[in-house]
Amino acid sequence: MLARLGVSSRLVVAALALACALAVPLRLSADVWAYAAYGALLGHGIDPWARAYRTADVTTLHDPLLDAALQAWDGSLPRDVYGPAFTLPCALLVAALRPLGPGGIVMALRIASALALLACVALAARTRRRLATLLAYHPVVLWSAAEGHNDVWWLALVLAADRVRDQRLRLAVLAAAATVKAVALVPLAAALAIQPRRRRLVAASATLLALVAAYAPLVWSVLAHGLDRSGGPPRISLVHAPALAAWCGSPLPLVVGAGLAAAAIAALVQAWRHSDLLAGSALAGWLLLPSPEPWYAVWLVGVVALADWTPASRALLAASITGLAGYVGDLGPGTDLANPALVGGTMLALYVIPLAVALWQPAPAPQPQPPPVARTAAPAPTQAPTPAATTTPVPPSPSPQATGTPNPFTYFVTPTPGPNGAPRITEIALNDRVLHKGGWLLVRVMTSPDVVTLIARTMGREIGIPQMSPGVFAGQEQLPGGIPFFLLNRNYDIEFIASTGDGRTSTYTIPVRLER
Repeated sequence: MLARLGVSSRLVVAALALACALAVPLRLSADVWAYAAYGALLGHGIDPWARAYRTADVTTLHDPLLDAALQAWDGSLPRDVYGPAFTLPCALLVAALRPLGPGGIVMALRIASALALLACVALAARTRRRLATLLAYHPVVLWSAAEGHNDVWWLALVLAADRVRDQRLRLAVLAAAATVKAVALVPLAAALAIQPRRRRLVAASATLLALVAAYAPLVWSVLAHGLDRSGGPPRISLVHAPALAAWCGSPLPLVVGAGLAAAAIAALVQAWRHSDLLAGSALAGWLLLPSPEPWYAVWLVGVVALADWTPASRALLAASITGLAGYVGDLGPGTDLANPALVGGTMLALYVIPLAVALWQPAPAPQPQPPPVARTAAPAPTQAPTPAATTTPVPPSPSPQATGTPNPFTYFVTPTPGPNGAPRITEIALNDRVLHKGGWLLVRVMTSPDVVTLIARTMGREIGIPQMSPGVFAGQEQLPGGIPFFLLNRNYDIEFIASTGDGRTSTYTIPVRLER
């Protein structure tokens, strides 16, 4: 039901929810205070990537913003681990909004994150509709943006790259996203993997140099001074189960962690057996995170939107909600993590439901069925047609076909007519509904005669389909041979956009499956 609502409805709902969340004072996370402090440090000419800073380190600066940020962080501000594409805008915003005081600057950062989430919804509305729905209505995602977390900043750049047609510029936008937060290296690596082989090495080398330059201050400081050491308890996670047991002085967290680890291995084995590699890999990454923070829901819903509706993807959606258990240690009095029962219960709340979903739900059917509007054409006879049959006009094919050869198209879709006055797409024909990496995609689209351009859009790429005659468009495209495994064995949508000379457009989307 929610997925049927248009982009305006999604934006309105998301904006109202964000406005309500922004009205609530910060309580559960102090990250936005750290963002403001990094901008302030940079404004004072101090390297925020160098090390952690304590109250004594900034006393001589007499900066109310730094004092307030350190108070929010209990006197110890962690090292900046973000890229310059995030910290530099923070410094500019802090410099411009100094008259508003610390509270006003933090609120401005929260509003900026809320606007970035709305931009994500708008950018995903046409090509990633499922993602747009999740971003607009997911309560944890909305709350995370209202808290000011910067995950929506890099996601907005990744989605903006979807709209860029030039391959070099698209890679540059994805590289910029990776210099906001390193997690954006994943979509950047996927984009590099599908580049033509002759350009892949050059693009990868240029991107790597840019990233090394961007993160050089952070890498240098870590090599010179080591990682920040916190004197507090470990974060609640599976990988920290032994450390949590030692902190509590009880084996209970270790016992709970061992049981959860066994369930996690079983869930990952099931995902692997059913070739659910994308969602399965993401679930493995989530389980191995040393600090599964609640606002990482922004990462998880992105994978859920891309993956099939499988047990592992449903587990990720559940994890995007149960991740709220990570806030337990930040709630104040009564949430002392030295209590082994509290630690063990929080671990269960964090992981049990996602793992139960991953193990309990049945695997999807191996052969997805086409939608009701699709019809599969019967194979054409192999013998040569009779002379009477050859007199019937035949629409041109993407490649020359000898008379009497089998019809190369086996997957046909007949779109329903659109509104009056709009250009029409009357038939879409593909060589197959299941495509393979390195193979060919043949397409023929029949339209109304007023259509002058036709574009096919999928996986962040746009392909112009040549016009063979009025109302007939046909072409072929070889799929890259280096598509990474986590993009295979999944369903994708191909969106066809027909345009007339006076700017009228019509779109229709059909599903295909990409396999090895």
